[in-house]
Amino acid sequence: MDSTSDDSTPAEFDEAALYGVVRKAVEDAILGVLGTLLLVGVALVIVLAGVGTMTRTGGPAVTVFGGLVTALGLYLGAVTLGVIPPVSERF
Repeated sequence: MDSTSDDSTPAEFDEAALYGVVRKAVEDAILGVLGTLLLVGVALVIVLAGVGTMTRTGGPAVTVFGGLVTALGLYLGAVTLGVIPPVSERF
């Protein structure tokens, strides 16, 4: 698509429409960053809770539960950061 008309003047564009598109894109980007930071924070809390549960004395069942919680937190963090694909994309 040519951005100039036949008489070599710049093609006009709607500044209000461009402003709306840019504003929406920036808003989506900011919300995406905040969502990622929140999910990574939740994953970190889950990992720390799992490690804390594993290190407590309470028998092998508590240790296994703590390991599962830690694995869940690590999985959530990896999916949030895009290291591995989510389970929903595998099926």
